[in-house]
Amino acid sequence: MKILFISHDANRAGAQLFLLNIMQYLHKKDVSMYLLLLGDGVLEKQFAEVSSVYKYPKPKENNSFYSKTISKLIPKQDRQKAQLYSSFLSENFDLIYANTIATAWVLPELLGFIKTPLITHIHELEFSIQLYSTKQDREFLFNNTTKLIACSKAVAENIVEKHHFSAEKTAIIHSFIDNEKVIKRSQSTNIEAIKQKYNLPKDSFLIGGCGNAEWRKGIDIFALIASQVLELSEENTFHFVWVGVKKESEYYEQICYDIRKLGIQKYITFIEQTPDAIELITCFDIFTLVSREDPFPLVMLEAAIAQKTIIGFEKTGGCSEFLETDAGILVPYLNTNKMALKIIDLYKNQTFALELGQNAKEKVLNKYSFDNSIVKIEELLNRYS
Repeated sequence: MKILFISHDANRAGAQLFLLNIMQYLHKKDVSMYLLLLGDGVLEKQFAEVSSVYKYPKPKENNSFYSKTISKLIPKQDRQKAQLYSSFLSENFDLIYANTIATAWVLPELLGFIKTPLITHIHELEFSIQLYSTKQDREFLFNNTTKLIACSKAVAENIVEKHHFSAEKTAIIHSFIDNEKVIKRSQSTNIEAIKQKYNLPKDSFLIGGCGNAEWRKGIDIFALIASQVLELSEENTFHFVWVGVKKESEYYEQICYDIRKLGIQKYITFIEQTPDAIELITCFDIFTLVSREDPFPLVMLEAAIAQKTIIGFEKTGGCSEFLETDAGILVPYLNTNKMALKIIDLYKNQTFALELGQNAKEKVLNKYSFDNSIVKIEELLNRYS
């Protein structure tokens, strides 16, 4: 079996890490793999350890591959693409595996050269689908997909209902993490050393969140919740930590503006993307999921494996699907006041909070394990190759 994988970039984010885990597993099975990267990222070296990596030729302008249209291509880029596709043609791939809706724009061009079954893995709900693809490109993707993998039930329902994709051609395979690796890292974390490394108060009750600095992830909501917890609680022990921000961004500057106005600068810490994310999550007492939309966040599974108490919003995607009634706390969508009150309640009842964390860990191990999902993906790949 020979597979061409496509990733929109190699940044350290959920969908890319998920793809890396799949490819690392298949590499151990001696599956022949090639990866077409449409953008850069820090994971590129790790991808190269398990696969031949090709970079999509870039125009001279620094255009984002999340753009809804492709810029007019310069002749040199045309020649580079011709060479790329010529190389692909000679490989006789059995499958193309497109990871995320953000790869949709390259498929009309790619499938014009390579005629082979297309497996599409969708990690997005509707806001992101609309943001990261044009109507024309996503219609081409859905019309030419042999089998579609949805990372959660919420994603599958959205694709079928709003994009009229065949339910029979849709497989729900929940996203996963490397459970054993996360457990090992979490259990070996030197909490005192991590807190010192990132200048976190050692005796505070830490409320955490994790994700890229973007509107969908709700870091602005996290700041509001922090303000409300500090206002409503009589305790002076809370500190708030967000991991994964890009500090050189307009959105980050907007959040900092609010934080200064709210007067909570000394109670909140922002940390940029770091390979220590799991170790930082291990330091948290409560992990918040404040996204406006999130299909099935891998960081939720990492927090669960670390036995963190998880609290999130309803109607946001995979959060409700995972937490249900036993593995965390759900509050109404964007009800920041209620989430603040629940955080204070959990602080006061830490026995109950620890019980929720234990339930979350057991749920990941029993229902959302790497072994369960990777076997389903492997069977699917074998069926269509």
